[in-house]
Amino acid sequence: MDILTARPPIRNADISSPAPELARGPAVPCIQSNTLFGRSREILIEHGGCYYRLRLTHSNKLILTK
Repeated sequence: MDILTARPPIRNADISSPAPELARGPAVPCIQSNTLFGRSREILIEHGGCYYRLRLTHSNKLILTK
């Protein structure tokens, strides 16, 4: 029997409850982009003495540049 055919079918995950292995580890902070950007389309992030520009494109994608 082929190993690939022995796998159970993939189901859509219920995102309302974390997976058991994720519930045991430290939580990763989640910040909504509109909280960061407000009415602006770009922000500056200072990290380690350098500035990074995070821009929101017209196609609603994020670009981070140094």
